[in-house]
Amino acid sequence: MTVFKRICVAILLCIVFVLPCPAADDLNFATRQIANFSNYPRAFEDTGLLPGREYALQSLTRVIHHRRSDRYRLKIELELTSLYSSREHQNAIPAGWQVAGSRSGYKAIKTDSRHSYTDRWQSHSELERCEIAFPVGELDIQLGRQPVSFGTSHFVPVLDVLAPFNPGYLDSTYKPGVDALRIRKIAGTTGEMELIAAAARDSEDSAVIGRYRDTFSGFDVEALAGRFRQRNFFGIGWEGERRRINIWGEAAIFERNSSDGRHLGGFSDDLAGSWSLGFEKNIARHWRLGIAALHQDFGARKVADLPQAYASTPFRQGWMQLAASDYLIFSSNREIGPLSSVNINAMISLVDNSTLWQPVWKINTSDESDISFFAWFKTGRSPALRATGLELRSEFGAFASGIGMLYSHFY
Repeated sequence: MTVFKRICVAILLCIVFVLPCPAADDLNFATRQIANFSNYPRAFEDTGLLPGREYALQSLTRVIHHRRSDRYRLKIELELTSLYSSREHQNAIPAGWQVAGSRSGYKAIKTDSRHSYTDRWQSHSELERCEIAFPVGELDIQLGRQPVSFGTSHFVPVLDVLAPFNPGYLDSTYKPGVDALRIRKIAGTTGEMELIAAAARDSEDSAVIGRYRDTFSGFDVEALAGRFRQRNFFGIGWEGERRRINIWGEAAIFERNSSDGRHLGGFSDDLAGSWSLGFEKNIARHWRLGIAALHQDFGARKVADLPQAYASTPFRQGWMQLAASDYLIFSSNREIGPLSSVNINAMISLVDNSTLWQPVWKINTSDESDISFFAWFKTGRSPALRATGLELRSEFGAFASGIGMLYSHFY
């Protein structure tokens, strides 16, 4: 069956399922345009892996269809994307997380289609939402391709293992969908229990995760347990306020697999831990500062081990986003007017002292549109070309620096 037929069948099945019920229809469009310029470390150009500089233009359009009745809700989103790049080969080395999006293997049904492709231009479409929600007694059922998020949704995710955003990604409004069945039930007066079953292209990588959420002493608490990508895990996340300080954190224990690669450290040969802890406080009117720490046992403790961390299974699968073991994260968010704000995020690798800075100036141009001017720049030792090959001398020192502009419109 062709991709086009699969998309049509999925849409028709959802529509037919709800046709007997009177419903209200909404059809909307959302667009996003990103233009960015990247400057890569010289060593990549010397080895022929990347050009010294790259210009890129990304365009995303979403066709969003909502169908609502008294008992059913249907949502379909078709994503049309195009990318132009001044370099001929699209390698896996990231220019900037602002434009990198998210990786997910939890699309069991192939619904993407490539419309055109050249060395510098590509265009494709993807069915990102095709979900139906309905009640069955005390249960709420949500079935189909849909966004699934875990944790506190802060800068660096620990619990969000199915389709996490890259840290600092600007366009977090549109999360990639996963093929999942979700069953929710109210627990007590403030709690909720949920079972999530997500299907992967390779059935052995499919996920079954249980979640419980509730409020305790003013803190929103989320507990997770289950299995994904052939490994068991348990995690907990929390967020609340004490003495006008917002406190948040996530912690998880993951089962190690023989395919994970070299053991780079941690408290156990069979288990690996990851955690993040952060604090945020308003220090002045419309000005909020934050600080956080991140640790991950899968990460490298030494600069020489960074290539092994990049080659590890958690990193290649996309639910581990950073290669070192320990980081500090700083954030500043200040409103400079009723329609404008300036954000600065900074990450420091405690393994090699390299840093990555991400300033963003966001302006609301109307009720349905906004524009952002952003940049990313780094400090740290750049890669060096040796007789044995390319040597990574710091994590963020191997990143590109760049500037860009993002425009979003919903209509």
